[in-house]
Amino acid sequence: MDLETYSLTDVLAIAKIHPFYNREREYPPDASAIQIARKQAAEHSAELDLKGFPLLWKKHLTIERLVNDTSSANTYRHSIYASISGGGFGGQPLFFATDTDENRRQRARYGQFLREIGVVTLGDWVLSVHSAGELYRALDLTLEVLENAGASALSVGKNVPVHAVPTLLAKYHVNVLTGDSSQIIKIIHHVSTLPREKRNRINLNKVIYTSELLTPAQRAYIGLVLGPIKICSMFATAEAGPWAGNNPDITGESISAASIDFIFDTRTTFIEIFPFTCTQDDTSIPNPLPDGERGIVVQTSLSRLRNPLVRYVTGDVGSLHPLPDRARALLSETSWRHFRILRLTGRDRRFSFDWDGEYIEFENLEAIMSSERAILQWQVIIGKIELSRESSLEVRVLCVTQDEDTISTKEAITNRITTFLHVYDMNSHRFKLRFVESIDDFERSDTGSKIIKFIDRYGGPE
Repeated sequence: MDLETYSLTDVLAIAKIHPFYNREREYPPDASAIQIARKQAAEHSAELDLKGFPLLWKKHLTIERLVNDTSSANTYRHSIYASISGGGFGGQPLFFATDTDENRRQRARYGQFLREIGVVTLGDWVLSVHSAGELYRALDLTLEVLENAGASALSVGKNVPVHAVPTLLAKYHVNVLTGDSSQIIKIIHHVSTLPREKRNRINLNKVIYTSELLTPAQRAYIGLVLGPIKICSMFATAEAGPWAGNNPDITGESISAASIDFIFDTRTTFIEIFPFTCTQDDTSIPNPLPDGERGIVVQTSLSRLRNPLVRYVTGDVGSLHPLPDRARALLSETSWRHFRILRLTGRDRRFSFDWDGEYIEFENLEAIMSSERAILQWQVIIGKIELSRESSLEVRVLCVTQDEDTISTKEAITNRITTFLHVYDMNSHRFKLRFVESIDDFERSDTGSKIIKFIDRYGGPE
């Protein structure tokens, strides 16, 4: 399989004739049009400059139209890998289509990348408790990239009873556990309750987590329960696929409680950092920030051509840095020249928050709350359950008190919110929907005494 990536010139050439970036185009280009555009771009490469492209925000995408158009001329629906982003279960997620061949090549490259940076080593047996189903693809993605990296991967999934996991770890001599961070903490907490004899049968030496950042307290807790253990991370999105990873042997430990250094390959991904002042309605684009300055993460993928991703505002916050000098001895000279660090410090809360390993688009939650006439005010609070260190989610709602059907109204609101946030048996103990009696029951800002729509007590410094 040819694992070469595309040149920036190729990607920009296709972007110019794609409806994501050119409103005059009804459908994405077909194979013939792509071939012609690449040939012309090679002859006139000087005319294509990334700075000439605007920032691409989710609201500017024409995905819903392209998904719903069943015309045979609509190439967006042809031979694609479907990946779902955000929305929440019961909400309106964003449907990203990637060419199937491009997707396989990207996963193969990413597996090799994980092997090269030491996240996966030959002989690893990995048990994955990632989510699958309801159009989400975390489990099949994880399994394939781990296998491409040379690991032996066991598919367990998110809904496995927590008491069954230690048995599987011991039975198959698994040395690596992977899953979203909330699942990892849940399993580690259960392991901590086991008798010493059963705990001794578990021989994990590595954890690979995804989604929300593990706090220093959570990392320390994992070490306390499992002993000396390496904690790594993988990073992927529905829009860009898998593209970055963390190995503390290369990056060192996180410099703060709310950040993690991800290694990425500039041959597969181009990252720019823009000021927080950028908005979706800006007509002019400021210059990207220099290395070390924190801002909005903007991504251009060199792995995706048919439906290109150019200057896409990811919703993440971070800064760019060179590799530390100590990493030079751990990498080939070729990789050293092309690898960089993205110091990720979380999500831009204007866009989404993380709950139970899934990103919930804040705009979609706000739309649900606004559409319910009975809701006067609301607030979302991400916290943590102290004994287990798992994340918790509380939604506070103030309803119209004069409603004759108060009970049925609250039941309808409860059903809609719990469906949207995908509250089910396995996470219901970490969720609380609280119908408050007055405005005074909401938490407010210190400065303007305004009700804060979203409060994150989980991802902040310990």
